[in-house]
This record gives sequence, structure tokens and C-alpha cells, in this order.
Amino acid sequence: MITYEKVLVLKNVALFEKASELALSDLISVAEEHLLKSGETLLEADEENHFLYVVLSGLLEMSKNKKILQEFGPRQLIGETTVFSPANLPGSIKAKEKTCVLRISSEQLYRVMALHPTLAYSFLEELSRRVRLSEKKD
Repeated sequence: MITYEKVLVLKNVALFEKASELALSDLISVAEEHLLKSGETLLEADEENHFLYVVLSGLLEMSKNKKILQEFGPRQLIGETTVFSPANLPGSIKAKEKTCVLRISSEQLYRVMALHPTLAYSFLEELSRRVRLSEKKD
């Protein structure tokens, strides 16, 4: 996938939809693209995560003790909270099919946010919205 296609994918992710194309292009330039085969593990449940993953294509599944906790498809994120405060995820994440993800470290994300503050604002706005929604459910 070329950079412009990746920018279009990120523009359709809630955390990035208000960010400029330049900011997203800069973010993509520091990201690592990972291809996973079906059945390959992205993260183990006991592994501390300090990365943000963006699913570009394919399908991932988070499970624990053979119970499926969540699935992640294109334009979905993994680690949007642990990228700033490293923690273990509640389960292992494996590819259910051939999958491509972008991996962005907290350091890389901070650097790009420093260059493009609107990216940070967009990120914070969406995370705040999610917190409000979760509070309404309780």
C-alpha cells in the first residue's frame, strides 16, 4: 500500500479524521508496516504494549483462554490507550487471515504530535469522547 492510500485509511479512523494529510503523511513515514500470516501472533496477553497499531487490511482476533474477546478489521486501532501508558492487553492478538498493520511507537507518535498539534488535539478529542460514552454505559 502506498503512502497516499495509507493516508486515506487513517482519514477514516476516528482518532485521525480531523488531522491534516501532512500530519498523517508524517505519521506514516515513521510507522513500521507489518505483514502477518493467518495464525501469526501480533501480541501476547502478558506482553506490555507501548505501540499503536492501525489495521490496514485483514482481520485480527483478541482472545484469552480460547474465548474471543474482540476482532479488529481495517481502520481499527489496537493500543490507543496503552501507547501513552504501557500496559498488558487483556488477551493475545492473532491474525485470522493475512493482515497488514502499521505500528507506531509512543516516541514516534509524540514526535509527530509535537510537529502537528492538531493531530494531538484530534487524538485527545476522540479519547475524551470514548470516556464519556463509557461513563454513560455505567
